[in-house]
Amino acid sequence: MRIPRFYQDIDVELGQQQSLSKINHRHAVQVLRLKVDDELILFDGKGGEYLAKMSICNKRDSKVSLETFDDVSRESVLQSRLILATIKPDKMDFAIQKAVELGVTHIQPMISDRSVIKIKSDRLQKKMGHWQAIIVGACEQSGRTTIPILDEPLSLEQCLNKYKDDFCIGMLPTSTDSFQSLEKQNNEQTVSLIIGPEGGFTNHEEGLMENHNIKTVNFGSRILRAETAVIAGLAACQQQWGDL
Repeated sequence: MRIPRFYQDIDVELGQQQSLSKINHRHAVQVLRLKVDDELILFDGKGGEYLAKMSICNKRDSKVSLETFDDVSRESVLQSRLILATIKPDKMDFAIQKAVELGVTHIQPMISDRSVIKIKSDRLQKKMGHWQAIIVGACEQSGRTTIPILDEPLSLEQCLNKYKDDFCIGMLPTSTDSFQSLEKQNNEQTVSLIIGPEGGFTNHEEGLMENHNIKTVNFGSRILRAETAVIAGLAACQQQWGDL
C-alpha cells in the first residue's frame, strides 16, 4: 500500500511530535482512517520529506512522530513556466493539476481577449486559494517536494513584458514550426509556455507575440483543446530539455 503524503509546515525536530494541520488531520483520520503507528509522509515544500508515524489520534486533532528525513528531490532540471489563459473552471483545474504532475515550476494565469472566465477582483483571492489547493494536492500525489509558484493573473502584454528574459514558446495552430525546430541557448533560462483560451488568441494578441519575437509552434494539423495543449506542450518541453 502506498504511504500517503501530506504537505504542511514542520516546526519540530526529528524524533519529536508534530501536530497535523486541521485539513491534514481530517484527511488522515476521517478519510483515510489512519490509526496509531500507521506511516505517512510529510513535506514542507522546502525540499526533502519526512517519514512519520501516527502517534496520537483523536476526533478533533492528531499528532505524528517524525521518524526519518530523506533529502530527496523529484524536481525536473528544467525551470518551466505555464502562462495559461483562464478557461472554464473544471478545465483550468485539470490543466493546473497536470502541469504540476509534469514538473512545472511556475504557473501564471492570463486574462486574454477571449477568456470565457473573467475573475472579479473581489473573488480573486478565493480563486487563487482554490488553485493553490489544487497545486498542493498534485504535489502530494506526484511525490514532488517543492511547491510551484502561483502568480496572480495578468494580461498577455503584461506577461510578455514581465517574462521577456524567458525562453517563451507560444502554442498556435497557425504556426508553421514544431518543437523539433526549437533551440534553447541558455540551460539556466526558464522556458515559458504560452497557451490561449478556448477560442484561441485574437489577431491583436498574435501580433503582440510577433512584436515580442515569441517563438510559436503547432502540434501538427490538429487543433488541441487548451487543457490538452498544456499536457502536450509541457511534455514536449520536458522531453527536449527536462527529465522525460
